[in-house]
Amino acid sequence: MKLSFLVDQLTGVKAKGDIEIEITDIAFHTQDVMKGSLFVAMPGTKNDGRSYIPEAVARGASAVVFEGSFFDNLEAAQIRVLGARSILAALSAKWFGSPTKKMYVCGITGTNGKTSLTYMMEKIWLQEGLMVGVSGTINTRYHQTVVPSSHTTPESRVLQEMFSQMHQAGVGYVALEVSSHALMQHRTDCIDFDMGVFTNLTQDHLDYHPSMEDYYLAKEIFFTKLLPASVKQNKMAVIGIDDIYGKRLFQKIKNSSLKVVSYGFCDQADYVIKKFSYSSKGMEAKVKSLEGEINFFTPLLGKFNLLNLLAAFLAAKHSEVKEDKILQAFAAMPSVPGRLERISDRQGRLIFVDYAHTPDALKNVLETLKELPHKKIITVFGCGGDRDTKKRPLMGMEVGKLSDICLVTSDNPRTENPQKIVDEIIPGLKKSGQKEMRDKKGYVVELDRRKALQMALEISAPGDILLVAGKGHEDYQIIGDKKFPFSDQKILLKLLSG
Repeated sequence: MKLSFLVDQLTGVKAKGDIEIEITDIAFHTQDVMKGSLFVAMPGTKNDGRSYIPEAVARGASAVVFEGSFFDNLEAAQIRVLGARSILAALSAKWFGSPTKKMYVCGITGTNGKTSLTYMMEKIWLQEGLMVGVSGTINTRYHQTVVPSSHTTPESRVLQEMFSQMHQAGVGYVALEVSSHALMQHRTDCIDFDMGVFTNLTQDHLDYHPSMEDYYLAKEIFFTKLLPASVKQNKMAVIGIDDIYGKRLFQKIKNSSLKVVSYGFCDQADYVIKKFSYSSKGMEAKVKSLEGEINFFTPLLGKFNLLNLLAAFLAAKHSEVKEDKILQAFAAMPSVPGRLERISDRQGRLIFVDYAHTPDALKNVLETLKELPHKKIITVFGCGGDRDTKKRPLMGMEVGKLSDICLVTSDNPRTENPQKIVDEIIPGLKKSGQKEMRDKKGYVVELDRRKALQMALEISAPGDILLVAGKGHEDYQIIGDKKFPFSDQKILLKLLSG
């Protein structure tokens, strides 16, 4: 493909050198550069991509894209742009033939619920006999392909290649998790979405975003820029309006060119969960909508899962799956890995592993577990290192309010001192009224996560609920800058069998 064709119609582009050359590939890491590549140098949080341009040219790049001034004596065509990240997205979409124009694409954004929703959409579509692709926090999967994820939403070039491979494999329906980082960094630009779901917005990622306002505005990009820019017809936005940010977003876009539908527990929603009840088999729910009443059963637990299912219902209907087929899928909905995942126990305890790692997620999970018959609730949790420090005492407070025993341990400490992280959690525990453990009540600190899991099993008894929170599906622990094998599920099963 000629460089001139790739950069044609891109705004803010200035060229130096021969742009009629043939390009063999697009790369944004120097190690991926081959002879004839177009190298896109992106600004980073730590390093400026411009500094890698000489290495890219030495490796064989015949053209480079960058921000800033032209280089002197560079043996490659130069393309100067105003925003390298957005240009990478546009170049990648063009290079791979805009594959999302040929598939139904549902983008899901919000603090909590993204992963669960992609699994629910996948279940509904697969039940219909459709070819499905999913990409998110756990992995990218379609047909016989499963690739573990390093980011919730990959870079734009990786995404466009993934979409192209999905399309070639026959995939017609895609569910994609869209993170706030991805939106700010233009990773999801030039994807032709059919619909978008906003689940909720609660405190998280304030290590990256300066404030909750900045975090919200990042999410808003999806519905005010990306979805409207899609070439698809009949585009729809599904907005959860149980929190202030969802209400604000709904008001902002309700009169736009998009079809906008709201859902939640609040009476102002277009689709309202009016009643629900727990049983030993799961949950039953009644939903009031503009079209009438919807009743369904699911083996899943939790108000948050009712919200996720309702969002999945609206997304699936938009993709032309019939209502009765959707409700059939709900009745057979499997649990999502690491999302209130049950660990079998012969001693009569209810043991769950969950990914909850924000104050709101912990509150939702623990409130759900409190509804189940139990004697005590024991929670094992920690907070990730090198991440939002402000949520640590808030997480401690939620766990303290809703648990009888709290075991504070390491999550992924990364480059932080694990004791320092725990010291920032404990004020929240104390504010909730928790004291250091005596007579099997209160909190205890055990920095070794495996020992904390063992301690939790030792102090629990038949009829107790044990929640292991924070890591969910993860099968590793990050200490320093290294990953070590660590799965809460596997360790629990080993301890239970030993």
